[in-house]
Amino acid sequence: MPRLNCACEPKWDGHMNYQRVGIIGAGVIGNAIFDAIVAQNLAVVDYVLVDERFAPRADATRLREHLTTDVRRALAAPTDLVIEAAHPDVIAGLGAELLAKGDLCAFSSSALADETVEIAVRRAAATAGTHLLVPHGAVLALDGLSDGRDAIDQVIVTTTKNGASLGTDASARGVLFEGSTREACARFPRNVNVHAALAIAGIGFDRTRSIVVADPDTRQMSHRAQVFGQGFEWDISVRSTTLGGVSGAYTPKSAVGSIQRIFGFHPIAAC
Repeated sequence: MPRLNCACEPKWDGHMNYQRVGIIGAGVIGNAIFDAIVAQNLAVVDYVLVDERFAPRADATRLREHLTTDVRRALAAPTDLVIEAAHPDVIAGLGAELLAKGDLCAFSSSALADETVEIAVRRAAATAGTHLLVPHGAVLALDGLSDGRDAIDQVIVTTTKNGASLGTDASARGVLFEGSTREACARFPRNVNVHAALAIAGIGFDRTRSIVVADPDTRQMSHRAQVFGQGFEWDISVRSTTLGGVSGAYTPKSAVGSIQRIFGFHPIAAC
């Protein structure tokens, strides 16, 4: 799992001793993370921060007592770690403030494509000695990208979804975007967090190439990462059925796995 910080950071050994956490977002991912933390007794959940327009689902009664729309109240909580699973705007607006008081796990990593946001969170983390953790989301092989970045020449990431999932007409077909991952994050901030994570782990937002494709006939979300390096090539494809929004069936499983690894709770330890 990539993390952003600066020189002189404390050594990070793959998991930390977090006692209290806050969660931002109560959608598919936020709910899955909340359930895993509570069921496995990983930490105390101080709050689940949601937008004031959020209406809890009928099955969300288990987290109702934790819900709040009061940002100041949430920021005042004694959390060791905040887990963001809401929207890139949260990282842009609150990322630096959150990192000033503790670690932050950001699922909306596309926010970091904005250089102003990235600089702000890096400075906040460096000043406070905290960490910004970037989970892998619905894709694989971030460790390989990180390990081999000095020998990687090109990374191409292609995402294919139904137009409705991409925020456009459901009948749209074909390539909607092709360009740098930095540009893709600005155009499709809620749909290319996979691209952002690959860029952060690998050769950066400007050198990583993004392609976004609309397919009206699919109910799947697919991500293909093509990596070309000095003496090696990777071609990795991940597909999952849409859950009706911007998330696929694999995404909550991946999210929970990332959180478990942060806490050092995983049946098989990857290294």
